[in-house]
Amino acid sequence: MSEPAARSRRPLRLFFMRHGQTENFANPPFNGWRDAPMTAEGRRQLDQLAQALSAVPFKAVYSSDLSRAVYGGRRLAEKQGLDLIADPRWREMSFGRWEGLTYDEIAAEDRPLIRRLFSPEGTDLSFPGGGESSAGFRRRVAEALEALRGAHPEGGRVALMAHGGVCKMLWSLILKTPPESAWGLIQQDFAAVNVADLYPGGRAIAHLVNGYVGPEGYSQPGTGRDRLVGEAVFA
Repeated sequence: MSEPAARSRRPLRLFFMRHGQTENFANPPFNGWRDAPMTAEGRRQLDQLAQALSAVPFKAVYSSDLSRAVYGGRRLAEKQGLDLIADPRWREMSFGRWEGLTYDEIAAEDRPLIRRLFSPEGTDLSFPGGGESSAGFRRRVAEALEALRGAHPEGGRVALMAHGGVCKMLWSLILKTPPESAWGLIQQDFAAVNVADLYPGGRAIAHLVNGYVGPEGYSQPGTGRDRLVGEAVFA
């Protein structure tokens, strides 16, 4: 096999991560395009995450342009001597006029609608007040992923610091499941780390789902740093 052909068969190993803990996490509001601030704990989670991944030879580091993702993306990039590439296409789903409201507040206004929006029948319904639909959000994430893959045809390791909804929809795209399955199929805690190999032609291999390397877990401690570094980073 020629050298160019061999390079073309190399996978893109994508590390995609959720930002750290945000304010009001105990009763979380719908933080989509709203630039919700992180807590001190959230920043500490991402500081430790960046340190844990400092030995990974990333070719590029991407993030959403919202501050809770930019912080972690910048910390990862600094460890590699890279410039962060912040792109609004990696933003969380837009929840329209329901941004900043909790589920209970939204349900009190229109419980049938909020349930339908996350159901198979509501895939094409948009959130009220200019928000996105699950199908529209999926298209945006798919376009961003295609652009990222096109920028790295030679493969290698690339990092993305994004949001819970983005990470869930990426798994839905990688695993080829329906868009509504993104919301209930895979958990994404604060500072979650996911690793997948993306091959030309659409084949993919999942290495790590909802891994955690920070000081404290949001719900469960996750797989831990030893699992991440030992099996996902250098394999």
